[in-house]
Amino acid sequence: MTDTSPVLALPYIQPSQAQKHVTHNEALRLLDAIVQLSVLSFTETTPPATAGEGDRYLVASNAGGDWAGHDHAVAVFVDGAWQFIAPMPGWVASVAPGQTQVVYDGARWAVPALQDVPRLGVGATPDAYNRLVVASDAVLFNNAGAGHQVKINKAAEGDTASLLFQTAFGGRAEMGTSGSDDFAIKVSADGANWAEALRIEAASGRVTAPVSGWREQLTAPRVYYVDPLQGGDGQSGRGTGAAAFASLGRAMEEVVRLDSAGHAVTVQLADGSYDLGASPVAVSAALGGGLVELVGNTGDPDAVTMTATGSVIELVSGRLSLRGMRIETSGADPAIRVLPEAVLEVDEVVFGAAGGHLDIVGGRVEGAGSYVIDGDAAYHLRLSQGAVLARGMQTVTLANTPDFATAFVTCEMAGQADFSGHGFTGTATGKRFDVSSNAVVQSGGTVLPGDIAGTTHSGGLYL
Repeated sequence: MTDTSPVLALPYIQPSQAQKHVTHNEALRLLDAIVQLSVLSFTETTPPATAGEGDRYLVASNAGGDWAGHDHAVAVFVDGAWQFIAPMPGWVASVAPGQTQVVYDGARWAVPALQDVPRLGVGATPDAYNRLVVASDAVLFNNAGAGHQVKINKAAEGDTASLLFQTAFGGRAEMGTSGSDDFAIKVSADGANWAEALRIEAASGRVTAPVSGWREQLTAPRVYYVDPLQGGDGQSGRGTGAAAFASLGRAMEEVVRLDSAGHAVTVQLADGSYDLGASPVAVSAALGGGLVELVGNTGDPDAVTMTATGSVIELVSGRLSLRGMRIETSGADPAIRVLPEAVLEVDEVVFGAAGGHLDIVGGRVEGAGSYVIDGDAAYHLRLSQGAVLARGMQTVTLANTPDFATAFVTCEMAGQADFSGHGFTGTATGKRFDVSSNAVVQSGGTVLPGDIAGTTHSGGLYL
């Protein structure tokens, strides 16, 4: 049997030992010195001028005076003298007055480094999402002798790396790369509706400020994505899924802020239902004359359904290509209204029940391709105020025998419709045409859908 314990080297009482209390008291004195180890300092190299009974210190490196030769030892003032205890690696001590914890690593006493800590709170409680929380009047990130850099890293371009400024935990301003690698600054008055104030394009460094009227000038075609289930209107709209916009209206806000420089701007709709309520989506041309394309699912148009109690789309200006979706309304308003100077192209679209399908007021309809009509309406096409249906190779399929309460086409106030090159399959009920007020419909030898002969009056012509 050894004379001391294997860990703390406490003296054992030996068999038949005289004055056992001496050995016992020595062991108690050692325990008293190192158990619940709380010291007054771990940076001093010489003993204090005065010390109280039981005062404990951790001797720093290069010690002198009465502490010379006892670097890193636990120094305890007992019975008017210093007693030294050699620490073992892993010992922990609390240092007054702030009770900072230090650890002996076998070479020195030091504050332990925080590594791979799952959560950390400074004056606050962290949680599973906010794993580092600091509650204080200020936070200082100081240099270590030269410069200093703060890094915010994201996994992929479509993710977010940003600084979010809040009031009562509601977002008010955000700056960073959200949903793309473009740097943007946006603001909000309520934390829900955001306005982008500035954007710097990652690829070119081009700066746009949409609110102030600065416009981004495109150097290539642009695509925005809309996904009502996964997207958000605070995103950039430049990617699919979570990076997409949530609403078509938000995408159109971005379109009108551009200088397209002749490049096409496409708004790609994810599969799903888009209920626009009573307010139509206003579509205006991007500056620069580029085509605006609103595209759903061209392979399965029924997978993208646009519904409204009023109109679905109001084309205010520019050229819009509409492809790959079902459009229907529950009220008396037309599904699509095209205003003067605007041009509409339609392909791979299904027109369901509506107050009317296409109301062209001084605008123009062009294009080739095909589409389907499978729902009732007062009219499929109404042209007025000099509106034009241009000649084109358009194939129209009528399914479910739609009924047109007024006429398949109504043309008035100098409107012009040229059905040359159009082809119709399927049947419909209702009047084929109603032409008036110096308007002209050229059939091109095509029999328009319906089961009631058309009418002309007030200077209208059907040729």
